[in-house]
Amino acid sequence: MFPLVVVERCRTVDRNVAGPAMSATPADRSPSVFLAATVHIIEVNGTEATEEAVTRRAQEMIATHGGELRRVYSAASQAFSVSLTEEQKISYYKDPRVDSITSDRVYRVAGKQQPVRGTGTARAALGGIQLSLPSWGLDRMDQRDLPLDGVHRMPHGTGTGVDIYVVDTGVRVAHREFWGRRAHGAYDAIERRPGGESDCNGHGTASAAIAAGLWTGVAKGATVQSVRAFGCDGTGTLEHIMSAVDWITAHADGPSVVNLGFSGEPGSVLDLQLYQMTGKGIAYTAAAGNGDASGNGIESCETTPARQTTAITVAATGRDDRRPAWSNHGYCVHLFAPGTDITTAGARSDGSYVKLTGTSAATAEVTGAAAVHLARHPDTTPVELDQALTAVATRDHVRDAGPESRNLLLYTGPSDNTREGDRR
Repeated sequence: MFPLVVVERCRTVDRNVAGPAMSATPADRSPSVFLAATVHIIEVNGTEATEEAVTRRAQEMIATHGGELRRVYSAASQAFSVSLTEEQKISYYKDPRVDSITSDRVYRVAGKQQPVRGTGTARAALGGIQLSLPSWGLDRMDQRDLPLDGVHRMPHGTGTGVDIYVVDTGVRVAHREFWGRRAHGAYDAIERRPGGESDCNGHGTASAAIAAGLWTGVAKGATVQSVRAFGCDGTGTLEHIMSAVDWITAHADGPSVVNLGFSGEPGSVLDLQLYQMTGKGIAYTAAAGNGDASGNGIESCETTPARQTTAITVAATGRDDRRPAWSNHGYCVHLFAPGTDITTAGARSDGSYVKLTGTSAATAEVTGAAAVHLARHPDTTPVELDQALTAVATRDHVRDAGPESRNLLLYTGPSDNTREGDRR
């Protein structure tokens, strides 16, 4: 049996509200909505469902229940999106092949940008040591304790040979942080075509450079693959994000890690997709989220993709190793990492810089650390990668980590005998 998903769209909440975006209530729906359902497909020949097979089954169901086919997903989850009315939705509910129905929803990037002036000259690291530091984040992650020493050490390499898939607003691939053809526009999930090499918001560029920028990045030798699923306003729909995950699952080849620096309502088909993606050997990091509409951190297990057990979920810390009040927390958090005022590439020009604040900044740092590990151990599974990062993390240094949070701070410095994370 293969799950088939029909994705629904409805009106969304105000995109200017802070915190994880939530889908609309039934009262907000327009007369014609898009519905989501999980259906099981039984293939006669018993082979894996292909795009053609999913399309064929979608057309069969639409012929029975109505609706207009929009998109087909066949790699991470065998699914299709379809435009339906409320009456057609009821008809789908009655079909024994339908497992569930979920409204389309809006997800929001988990970081805010602030322009930076006078950043000076970006200088690459030499001999595994970087003395010219763009911000405190790189300085913090290579040492166990404060105070900062003004040096970033890279004893484990720079992630060369690893692909970092950034599912975001696009990436300005021509930025000097990616000189040497180290960033590519891989796919535009909104337009459903090759693309993603530009960025009208900036969040994707900022996240990519924190993970793999020549000056600002953790994995300075990794290659960025931009997969655009979010618009200029920093929001993306379930339909578009599913297209991004499906494309990555079908095309990722070799050691890879996916950066998901966004947050939104839990309980969607996306959860199933991410589970299937890791089952095919592709690891991913996820932002814990930046709190509710009032700016107060909430339980990260209440958001997607942070809630997924297959995710390496990341919360943020400030310069004093304290979790900011806005950073989500809880049982689903695997690691903390610096997430306030992290200097990184901007999207306005090839030499512009911004400061990114949010759990997305912290997530990108962990993505970079994951790439460094994968370069040294390319056969590492997603579970083993999570274990490797948490095993060496610094224990019990995060102040006010939050209820049930694992108090583990990202560590990328020289190997020692403490293996702090193993002590938990």
